[in-house]
Amino acid sequence: MQNIKDNIHQKLIIAGRELVKSKGIEFLTARKLSEASGCSIGTIYNQFASMDDFIAEQNEITMSEMMNSFDNVKTTADSFKNLNLYLDVFSSYILKNKEIWNLLYNFHLNNKGYKFSIGYKRLVLKISEYCYDDFNKLFSHLDKKRRKLMREALVLGLFAISSLLSTTILDSRNKFNKNNICRIFSNTFLAGITLLERE
Repeated sequence: MQNIKDNIHQKLIIAGRELVKSKGIEFLTARKLSEASGCSIGTIYNQFASMDDFIAEQNEITMSEMMNSFDNVKTTADSFKNLNLYLDVFSSYILKNKEIWNLLYNFHLNNKGYKFSIGYKRLVLKISEYCYDDFNKLFSHLDKKRRKLMREALVLGLFAISSLLSTTILDSRNKFNKNNICRIFSNTFLAGITLLERE
């Protein structure tokens, strides 16, 4: 019996993911998911307490996929280069999975009252810590509290900028390379920290 329940759960997750990829996040409703999966709306709500819970699980998959991509980065002894390697992977993932990233981005932007699970929070923390060591090496002269604040500001800034990668806003700009937008922001931010510390 548990096997059948797990199969239905997985079927809904796969159908929802494909629905978002092909149609966009506005199509992810219980009715559309029911049509795409062949499961009744009642079955959907037997598997997930709400569509927010369904989206949260989709976002966990997205974060896990991104972490798998990060795990494949071949780091070097150069911390600055490593940060840029991670940024390239981050940008590439979003550009290849625009609608899936939109789902995650909009969920975080619009669901202030949602109670995230501990597992979800751990994934968010793990992603934000991928460049922890390299950032700390670059700014080892800063005290721990200041380094943490700067690192968190950078991560939040990159998350905000990531929305530009997943929309069509910059598509009409033929000469603009969307792959570089996170690098430009990050490197400007890092240069700014360095300049501020010299004063």
